[in-house]
Amino acid sequence: MRRFLPLLAAFALACQQAPVAPASAETPASAASQAARPAEVDVAELKAALERDGTHLIDVRTPQEYADGHVPGAVNIPLDQLGQRLGELPKDGTLYVICRSGHRSGLAQKELAGKGIEAINVRGGTLAWKAAGYPVE
Repeated sequence: MRRFLPLLAAFALACQQAPVAPASAETPASAASQAARPAEVDVAELKAALERDGTHLIDVRTPQEYADGHVPGAVNIPLDQLGQRLGELPKDGTLYVICRSGHRSGLAQKELAGKGIEAINVRGGTLAWKAAGYPVE
């Protein structure tokens, strides 16, 4: 046992000099990523956001799909026109993107992110909005 004491003392000294943060501690990078907005929300989160000021919603479906029923307040900018109509996007507030099921709006969200525009995809799209019993125009 005596021959292990110097080794144990050296180990204890090393631990004191280089403390290790507990696994549950947040690093600045993880705290920053948690503070960032999500890239996707569900329809309940969208509904709550629409009830607050500063929320904008674009619907990237075709004009016919949009005319068949859309989330109140949504502006129709079809996915195939998005690149040409970037100037129509609001400059303030939070931008949400919706389509029928969430696929095209996910593509739109990624396209916008590639252009430096922060947007949030609505998971489940208008189908989920209607299934939740929320109103459409």
